[in-house]
Amino acid sequence: MSTKRVLGITIFGAILIIAAISVMLLSSFVGRDSDPVRLPVASAPTDGPNGEEPDALDRVEINRDTIQAVVSTLSRPESFSREVTIEIFWEGGQALNEISVSVRGDMTSIRILPAIGPERRIIVTPEKEYIWYEGDKNPFIRNVDSSGNGYRAADEYQMLLTFEDILMLNSTDIFDAGYIEIDGEVSVYAVYYSRALGHLRVYYISLELGLIIAAVEHDKNGALIYRMTAHETIVGNVDLTAFILPDGTDLLISA
Repeated sequence: MSTKRVLGITIFGAILIIAAISVMLLSSFVGRDSDPVRLPVASAPTDGPNGEEPDALDRVEINRDTIQAVVSTLSRPESFSREVTIEIFWEGGQALNEISVSVRGDMTSIRILPAIGPERRIIVTPEKEYIWYEGDKNPFIRNVDSSGNGYRAADEYQMLLTFEDILMLNSTDIFDAGYIEIDGEVSVYAVYYSRALGHLRVYYISLELGLIIAAVEHDKNGALIYRMTAHETIVGNVDLTAFILPDGTDLLISA
């Protein structure tokens, strides 16, 4: 058998595996419809030819070719709180982390309750990261990395797949995209293949919230290795004490 034919069979087999995994992941959620999602128009509204104001929403068909444009229109709430469950799987075991998140402006407070070990606290500001464990009197303080992206640092501490990374993907790596209704909330999903790791990732992003609300990742053998689930998001209601350091410093006041 020629080398080209063997390569062709190998690639075709890989595509079938990825397609099977994608179908399995998407079938775990219900309520997917076929009508296009109504998304905000980025440009300022102008009067129509008859003097009528245009519809404030524009219908956009969400697919692998348009998902990056859709994600680029989304923005996170200025202030919100929510609970997130992160599950990590490996052969013969798994770990579960319950995470409480409070966001106020450009600050993020994170409380991590692991399955084993003490509670961990983290506060991320645009310039600094404050880290301590339950019982500590003073936090460890360090600068946010050179990128200056506090949101990315906060996502990493939450063990989240940062959905804005979709914007930096090669469009050919996006396997599928569309929209789906989860618990009555219209969201978009994106399925993409990581060339570096050989993993398949699926993001579910709320159109209303501009937040990732679920994600899964499978390794190159199709085994589930990561699952993220966000619980109810409360917009505008944040526990202000979440931004107080163990030494009593209130970062909201001192900022």
